[in-house]
Amino acid sequence: MKRRARLGWVVVAAFVGLCGISVWHTFRETHGVGVNSLSWLPPEAHNITYIRNYLTARAEFDIEQEALERWCASREMPLRKLGDGEHPMVGRSLWLLEKRGILPTITEPNKVEGDLSGMDRFNKSFGAGDLFYEDRWPNGGGYSIGYDVKEKRGYYRFSHH
Repeated sequence: MKRRARLGWVVVAAFVGLCGISVWHTFRETHGVGVNSLSWLPPEAHNITYIRNYLTARAEFDIEQEALERWCASREMPLRKLGDGEHPMVGRSLWLLEKRGILPTITEPNKVEGDLSGMDRFNKSFGAGDLFYEDRWPNGGGYSIGYDVKEKRGYYRFSHH
C-alpha cells in the first residue's frame, strides 16, 4: 500500500508540475523595441517593435515591399493591393508596450509624436495603394499583415483566438 501511495504522489506531483509549466509558457511574454531580427518575421525585417506571447503576436518593422511580398507568398499569405474606399486595420504593439510600461505613455492623444492619435496607436489603418492580407478564423483568431507603401513599414498581427 505504501508503494501505491508513493506512486500516486509522484503522478500528482508530475501533473501539477506540467500544469505549472503550461501556465507559465502560456502567459510568458517577450517584447522589444528597435530589434534587428526575429525568427517568426521575414529575415529582411529590421527596426522591429513587437510584443508576443503564446496567444498573440504583434509587430511593426521596416522592410522593402518586395521582401515582405516574397515572405508572405512563401507562407501562402499573399498580400493584395488595396483600392479606394478600403481601410482595413492591423492591431499595433505600441499601445500594449505603453500599457505595460515598456514605452512611455503618451498622455495627450491628439498631440503626439508623429501626429498619431490615440486610435492610431492602437490600430494601423491602411488605404488605397497599400498592401494587405487577412485570414480570420471562426474562433476570432487569425492573421493580419499590412504594408504601408509610403512608410516602407510592415505590420503583423497573429491571434490564437
